[in-house]
Amino acid sequence: SNNQIYFYKAMKKVPFVFLILLYVSVFSCGPKKSQNELLKEKVIQVHDEVMPKIGELKSSQEKLNDLAENLEKSSEEEGEEKIRALKAAAEQCENAYDGMFVWMRQFDGDFEDMSEEQTKAYLEEQLEMVGKVKKDILQALEKSEALL
Repeated sequence: SNNQIYFYKAMKKVPFVFLILLYVSVFSCGPKKSQNELLKEKVIQVHDEVMPKIGELKSSQEKLNDLAENLEKSSEEEGEEKIRALKAAAEQCENAYDGMFVWMRQFDGDFEDMSEEQTKAYLEEQLEMVGKVKKDILQALEKSEALL
């Protein structure tokens, strides 16, 4: 959707992570980091590992769909299973791509209204969520590479 494309372009201009790191560095008190700050850094780190692969997901999705279309045009009988596999992998890429942006939209780096325990619980949940995003992205790319 257009919204996502706009969001992605805006993201490229102002790295999301830069803003968060700036926020963390301005508000962290002294050199000793709290458990929650370390947890937050871990969440951001997982995001940073796979965010650069986002473009690769989109181009893999397009290549897979193109390949499926070309096979459909050639209408070879034995192509049907391959077409299904290509389309499934393309969908997997799309879902992984969407998953990243859905996660980013709901992630809130501001814990002022939360107690330490609430913040810890929130960040642990976020770490699990972003971990799934990472796994989905890597699996989608692996599947694409196998087919392309």
